[in-house]
Amino acid sequence: MYNDCLNRINRTSYILGVLATLCLLGTGYYAWTLYDAHRKQVTEWNEGAKAAFEEALWMEVNKRAEIPMYHSSSGGGGTQTMNTRIPDSVSVMTMEGFRRYKIDRKKYDNSLIKETNGRAMMGALLYDSPLCIDTLVIHWNNKLLKKKIPAQGLVRYIFTDLELKNDTAYSISNNRVHFDSLTVNYLGFRCEHELVGYVSYPSFLFSMLQFDWRLILLWGVFIMILFSYSSLEGFFRRKFIEEKIVEKEIHVADITIDKAKIYQLPDGSLFDSFAGTITKDGLIYRLPPQTALLLRLFLRKENHHLSTAEIELELWNGNASVDRIHKAIQRLRGELKKVSPDLVVKNVNGDYELK
Repeated sequence: MYNDCLNRINRTSYILGVLATLCLLGTGYYAWTLYDAHRKQVTEWNEGAKAAFEEALWMEVNKRAEIPMYHSSSGGGGTQTMNTRIPDSVSVMTMEGFRRYKIDRKKYDNSLIKETNGRAMMGALLYDSPLCIDTLVIHWNNKLLKKKIPAQGLVRYIFTDLELKNDTAYSISNNRVHFDSLTVNYLGFRCEHELVGYVSYPSFLFSMLQFDWRLILLWGVFIMILFSYSSLEGFFRRKFIEEKIVEKEIHVADITIDKAKIYQLPDGSLFDSFAGTITKDGLIYRLPPQTALLLRLFLRKENHHLSTAEIELELWNGNASVDRIHKAIQRLRGELKKVSPDLVVKNVNGDYELK
């Protein structure tokens, strides 16, 4: 009895283990493809966000295009090519006279305006009409929204004065959001205005929470199989497997070796009529003596069919009321229900039948 029960448990555990492994592998593959797609999407978003940042910066620059101004400046030495002259320094008139300032090549390459006079004019305009970085961020975020880029922008603004001292300011942001450096642009004759754009995207974990129907279906099927496997196994046993009766020898203290009937019920559970127990999925259910005897009577009868007269004769020697018989049947139904909802005792034309 126990070997058969153990084999059934092992078989069930093996099948469920294989299904769980397949579900985990499917989930892992889905997570990897989602991560790879998210990484590629972020690369595309970065390019669009950089372009949006420059567009927003040009909006701020163009606001100052009509402001009249006078300026005087002098360029310095630099590298000359066929197409353009790349300066490595500029001269600026200060209170002490002309002063030369070096221009880092990286700053020049990232300068929004590379033409010398244009940079000089922009430097003078920004001195009279400083940038408002909060307005710049508003323009940037609006353009991100139009480009359907799910990001939030932040700007760090660093101004380097003629004494080479830095003044740093940040746009208003949500401190709980993590921002990554995205791009940098420079304005002014000396590239003295540094604007660094930071961006925050939805995290990969946030994307993971947005399961598609395939993953939900995969785990849904597994959970359904997990909870209904025993019922499905009982159904197929009732359809295709005859009820089996096996015998084994049991030694009981002070009693000689006797034959104990072990019945395999339609749902796969095992009833030990000698011990008065039902074993299913490794669990043992002990029946009251009268209930165990009544179940044994059903199992010994062909088609598991008993009349009320047979029940009355076997349990009470033919001296019992209908109500007493009915209560005994109700107790048996209650015990069988604890084991499996598939085990029922039906009333058939006044008699009873175990299904």
